[in-house]
Amino acid sequence: MSIDPLERGLEQSFETEKWGRFIRECDDLETLRETALSLLQQLAQLKAASSWMASRASESENAKLKMLAELIRQRTEPAPDQEVP
Repeated sequence: MSIDPLERGLEQSFETEKWGRFIRECDDLETLRETALSLLQQLAQLKAASSWMASRASESENAKLKMLAELIRQRTEPAPDQEVP
């Protein structure tokens, strides 16, 4: 059983429902404006964090691949003191 990282959990579903209910029921334009700006800031922070994590994961994967390539190269190349037939 694998976990889908894009599937919302129960906590996220409740949070989304709570915000949706608040927005639908709110009649004060200034409160809606402040809420929207706050949510926009949170979204921007989330995107920045996701981008940073993806970049670090990519760098880590590239470093692993470089190490693997070097190991393969070392095992396939003859040692300097060995004669090549």
